[in-house]
Amino acid sequence: MTTFNAKPDFSLFLQALSWEIDDQAGIEVRNDLLREVGRGMAGRLQPPLCNTIHQLQIELNALLGMINWGYVKLELLAEEQAMRIVHEDLPQVGSAGEPSGTWLAPVLEGLYGRWITSQPGAFGDYVVTRDVDAEDLNSVPTQTIILYMRTRSNSN
Repeated sequence: MTTFNAKPDFSLFLQALSWEIDDQAGIEVRNDLLREVGRGMAGRLQPPLCNTIHQLQIELNALLGMINWGYVKLELLAEEQAMRIVHEDLPQVGSAGEPSGTWLAPVLEGLYGRWITSQPGAFGDYVVTRDVDAEDLNSVPTQTIILYMRTRSNSN
């Protein structure tokens, strides 16, 4: 019997799964599901406690590198009482997602929400939301996802 040591490629499976979830459950349910998946991933892969945003950014990039999920830039927006999260090189599930190629973006909402709220000084009821309008596909790659983290009372 011949055995191969190649790693399995799940891209075809994930594409078919993404289409089925979107078709059967709808976009809103899919996004809720993927946010929960992101929170679950964050619970299994946790950053150490960090005292600065710069230190947290370094640690999050190390974790993202371990799973080949791109990299992040964190920016505090004091005037808006928010954090801007720019994620580059999100893995794609074919053309799935809106805009095309961004099907996994809701995972990032759950992932960053849990990672950041686990840090010292994080308090309140936070929400992470995606800013699709800022993801101008003419100026940034499709795999660039822009998120904002705000307290729930400031999320509108």
